[in-house]
Amino acid sequence: MATSKLIQGDTITETTHAANGFDPATSDDKISYTSARVAKPVYNKYKNSTTKPKVFGYYTDWSQYDSRLQGNMSQPGRGYDLTNVSPTAYDKLIFGFVGITGFRKIDTEDRDVVAEAAALCGKVKYEPTFLDPWGDFQSYINLGFDVSGWDVDPKTVTQSNAKGLLGALRDMQAKAKAAGHTLALSMSIGGWSMSNGFHETAASDSSRKIFAKGVVKLFKQFPMFSEVDIDWEYPNNEGAGNPFGPEDGANYALLIAELRKQLDSAGLSNVKISIAASAVTTIFDYAKVKDLMAAGLYGINLMTYDFFGTPWAETLGHHTNRKALEEGGWAVETIVDHLLAEGFSADRINIGYAGYTRNARQVEIESLSPLKGSYNPGSGPTTGSFESGTSEWYDVIYSYLDLENQKGRNGFNVYTDQVADADYLYSPESKLFLSLDTPRTVKAKGEYAAKLGLGGVFTWTIDQDNGVLVNAVREGLGYEIESEVIDMEPFYFEGINVEKDEEQSDSDDAQKVNHAPKAAIELMVVGGSTVQLSGAGSSDEDNDELSFSWGVPSQIDVADKTAEIIEVVVPEVSEKTAFQFTLFVRDCYNEPSSQQRFVLTAVPALSQVQPEPEEEEEIIVPVPDEEEETTPAEDDTSADDKTSPYAQWDASTVYGANWGSFEIVSWKGHNYQVKWWSMGNQPDLNCGVGGAWTDLGAY
Repeated sequence: MATSKLIQGDTITETTHAANGFDPATSDDKISYTSARVAKPVYNKYKNSTTKPKVFGYYTDWSQYDSRLQGNMSQPGRGYDLTNVSPTAYDKLIFGFVGITGFRKIDTEDRDVVAEAAALCGKVKYEPTFLDPWGDFQSYINLGFDVSGWDVDPKTVTQSNAKGLLGALRDMQAKAKAAGHTLALSMSIGGWSMSNGFHETAASDSSRKIFAKGVVKLFKQFPMFSEVDIDWEYPNNEGAGNPFGPEDGANYALLIAELRKQLDSAGLSNVKISIAASAVTTIFDYAKVKDLMAAGLYGINLMTYDFFGTPWAETLGHHTNRKALEEGGWAVETIVDHLLAEGFSADRINIGYAGYTRNARQVEIESLSPLKGSYNPGSGPTTGSFESGTSEWYDVIYSYLDLENQKGRNGFNVYTDQVADADYLYSPESKLFLSLDTPRTVKAKGEYAAKLGLGGVFTWTIDQDNGVLVNAVREGLGYEIESEVIDMEPFYFEGINVEKDEEQSDSDDAQKVNHAPKAAIELMVVGGSTVQLSGAGSSDEDNDELSFSWGVPSQIDVADKTAEIIEVVVPEVSEKTAFQFTLFVRDCYNEPSSQQRFVLTAVPALSQVQPEPEEEEEIIVPVPDEEEETTPAEDDTSADDKTSPYAQWDASTVYGANWGSFEIVSWKGHNYQVKWWSMGNQPDLNCGVGGAWTDLGAY
């Protein structure tokens, strides 16, 4: 890590990991609370363009917090520092979020944060209100200020005296301008947890007017904003349990029309109106977006992510794939094709990429490409950064993905579904699955947007990136680099992609399979010695009674293979020889453990090791004529070798057919373990980097 260009250590994060028992190699139900501080900022600068699609993203006002910095380890936060973001990285930044006064935020049970903020800001029902007066106007940590704005009054705050995130955005916009770059600012109203006010607000003329005039007030208060983003999730669909009805689409158009009218009347005709829209065609159509466009809507931000998630998804899938796995399936291209077919102008359509993963545990993968498999959400959380089943980008590159070496970390491998043009991470050991956008997939989305002439590509969220993903989308869109901080080209690699009906012998382009690093001391036992192997260290968190099942090489006799401790006499050997033992443990409910392997290395006593013989004179054996009939010599390690500890490899047998069950075979004096689906791939010719087999050593 010391030489990494992308990640660095963070004592607070590492202390939290230890305290919570989070281990990325084994955890599938722990929340990591990994801080954004583990990522190094690596923003390249690209030349401005007036013709290419724009790059923008959402920025959350809660990402700044981490009470661990003040010694409160019980309230971990991301601690994302906005000053690390290059002011030229994005063309637009969308502030999130603004709520609607009179409607409770759905994910807060103990307090009504909307009502509290509205009271401090002097707002009335239906008016939009900032939600965190401290974080939006007064805070200073991770925002570039030396002291807080404790004396800033939320009722009278202005653009010039604001601190908090709004003050930091003001300063960031000024820095961008000084660097010759235009950074537009937008504010997003609503969101997943605050869309419950739209149904009522849009339903009457009076409430629409209050809402629209309230937006105008915010723009007069903060003239640095030039766009408003309406995030209603969703018209005529309950979303997170919101009121809805078939009249929502028509009322939405009336709301947009009133907003456009009030902005124009206030001399704000330059302010654009955009919406965040579902990327599921049926839900998108409920919003009657064509009518919204006619009413004054400018841009459509398609939320082309969250196609998969735990525990609601019925089966394993991708969460932000570009292509669909089946006709009409959820994907970037599915929704974009739908809009283009409906006559929407391409330059008003924006597609999204994700700075976070959607995770699943207890995953069994049946097919790598196209992805097919199952998962078990269980009753508890699934590993994530700050919420169940979602790991944020800095946590991903710190714990699971090693971009610099083009592989996974901690036992995870990188896979590419070429059918969906989507990447994912998976650990055969922990069986944790992470669907994500990588630099490769983000660049591909940029290339796709450029090809179609879309309006732009955006991210949820800017505060989940360290520059790697935004660099990738710039390069995909064709922006020319002006100054380089990081070379992006090595990060555009494809992961493992194996079709079941393809031969595995062509491994030139296959990705190196990564295994978690483990410290090891090699124990070598002199042949003829007596050794005990103990399973006494096995455990069960339920304290159930355990039973044992040992797998023992055929050359070794054991009195009882179900004993907790077995005693073996190591065969005498003339050279270093490996004997592999396996152990399964089951509880009283017959629930098995994962397989544990132990390789015992036998060697001859040092006194028995013979010196290397002197090189003998070469004996030339005559080669028979081609036409002479010859009989091939017997292979001394044929499939009939009775001393092999495992079944001999068979060319007609399918190995790895059940993902997660990686069989071991013997072949030509060595043991091999299959990595994935394999048939007819001779182990000694298909092992190592990219091969279907791992050589476990001689038996």
